[in-house]
Amino acid sequence: MKRLFTTLVALIAFSFTVFAQVPQGFNYQAVVRNTAGQLMQNRSISVRISILRGSETGTAVYQQVGSVNTNANGLFTLIVGENSAEFASIDWGNGPYYILSEIDPQGGDNYILSTTQKILAVPYAHYADYARRIDDNFVYNEQDPRFRAWGYNYDSLQGAPTRLSDFINDLEFPYDSLQPSISGDTLFFGDNNNTYVILPHLGDGTGTITIHGDTLYMGDQYVILPSNDPLLRLSGDTLYMGDQYVVLPDPNINISGDTLYMGDQYVVLPGIEMHGDTLYMGDEYVVLPHYIPTLNEVLSVNNNAFNQIHNVYTPTAPYDAVNKLYVDSLIALVNARIDSLDQALNDRMDSMGNIYQNIMDSMSQHIYNLEHPIIDGALPGIFSVSATTRINFSKGNLQYRPRIKTWRFAEHQYDLAGSDNNNVYMQAYCTSWIDLFGYGTSSWDGGAGRYMPYETTTNNTEYTEATDGNDLTEFYANGDWGYYNPIINGGNQMATWRTLTYSEWTYLLTQRPNAAQLRGMATVVSTPGYIILPDDWQLPAGQNFVNTDTSYTTNVYNAANWAIMEAAGAVFLPAAGMRIGSATTNIGTIGNYWTASHVNGTTGYSFHIGASACGMQNTMTYSTGCSVRVVHEY
Repeated sequence: MKRLFTTLVALIAFSFTVFAQVPQGFNYQAVVRNTAGQLMQNRSISVRISILRGSETGTAVYQQVGSVNTNANGLFTLIVGENSAEFASIDWGNGPYYILSEIDPQGGDNYILSTTQKILAVPYAHYADYARRIDDNFVYNEQDPRFRAWGYNYDSLQGAPTRLSDFINDLEFPYDSLQPSISGDTLFFGDNNNTYVILPHLGDGTGTITIHGDTLYMGDQYVILPSNDPLLRLSGDTLYMGDQYVVLPDPNINISGDTLYMGDQYVVLPGIEMHGDTLYMGDEYVVLPHYIPTLNEVLSVNNNAFNQIHNVYTPTAPYDAVNKLYVDSLIALVNARIDSLDQALNDRMDSMGNIYQNIMDSMSQHIYNLEHPIIDGALPGIFSVSATTRINFSKGNLQYRPRIKTWRFAEHQYDLAGSDNNNVYMQAYCTSWIDLFGYGTSSWDGGAGRYMPYETTTNNTEYTEATDGNDLTEFYANGDWGYYNPIINGGNQMATWRTLTYSEWTYLLTQRPNAAQLRGMATVVSTPGYIILPDDWQLPAGQNFVNTDTSYTTNVYNAANWAIMEAAGAVFLPAAGMRIGSATTNIGTIGNYWTASHVNGTTGYSFHIGASACGMQNTMTYSTGCSVRVVHEY
């Protein structure tokens, strides 16, 4: 079950040294998008981070709340667990652990957006600190899950270390190599390619993500990797860019030869050399002034100090003015060259940062698309039907053609079969598409007297799967129209779709956050019905919507306007009427949609649409022909 319903592509970063003090806290980044794939840029949002133990719904062992700002790329960054005694007390060996990220895009405390990820690298950075404190005589066991979770196997380690300290010394950390490779669903990197990451949803071994030369392919997309520095990393006071590096500056700067020294560190300068008292910059050079003696050195010579020393800041003699002009011009020239070098370095770092971010954004979006594909026949909007379950609605009401025994979704959400449902009296010879069905008439014979979609008998007891009736779930899920049948424009596979239960309809309409504002009666392309809006609904520019349960004419949309609303995630349920026996009634006036839940042996729960009332009903008899709208779990 996926819990995410706005795109959160999370990147978790750790920096630690095994035998040194492990920092308490780690960097957490996430890219936030809406369901249309648009970045949520430059926004102040509220974030609640929880560390869960055991499972995606496990016990929270740590939690923090705060406000952050997304940048122009929809990215936010925060530090989880910094200076927290509660975080420091986590026993990372007692996992697995998951990180739950919840977001209120409005900056309040209504955390309606969430994602949960299993933590793979983080606990073991801190677990290494725990291992450091174990007696050095401890001999580890290759079957110990705490070590197997690192991806290492005793027999595969050269030299077969027998002590924990030897084992830790043999560990390799990521990003030591510039030539990553992919085999099947595994991305290898590090020295000798002995560090690896399992890529999600590539278990078929076809290598959907591959690297050829300097090109990273992701399906039919690709990214050109920079030739020698795909990753930036910082080690001590040195910034590495591929096989190049820059030592971060120190206040004391001097030049010797072609080397710029900053304290006890240095940078080799391109095109600048120092020979004797001459500074060469390409084809240009400057002769630097000779050493200027101190006052004490001048006074040590048998001369009158007042005749030797002049005020060069405000010259009084011509040669002093010339010297000051020369020194000032030299200083300006050197400063300009340093500024130019500094700007070139900043430009290079900015370019590297942009390349790295573009690669990460592209990979993150591709992985997100792999994890959350929109299946054939599903609408884009994401809806909560319980505290943990999210769904997509089908593109239209379910329809059946008896003569060819075929199921499909209506081409448009506002399409309905209408009076064609009267043709069901022909039963198996009916050539029309029908969309009003008795309860549980999926074609599965679970012991009912009648179970075919075209049944018209008004004897309610002949529709049940047992004498007291059953929900269309668990063993009786085959009675569910979407579960039992392949749908030709909905993936054409069994067990892909299902009908919402009574409790799920109730949660969707009344219990999810802001539920009352996300639904209302409407008319779409001249068809009366009911609109339900997704969890993260944002009204498109130029459109209007008012929540109402009393009139079909408050919200009216033509085909063009409805296309915009549908693309933003809106769902429409047409008022297709009902069928009693082989006769239809109230088409365009009321609508009834079956749930997967029964009331008793003759009655099922339904969602009713009508000008007098809209809501859940417990009076719909099994033999009544009602509409069916199925869903796919997100």
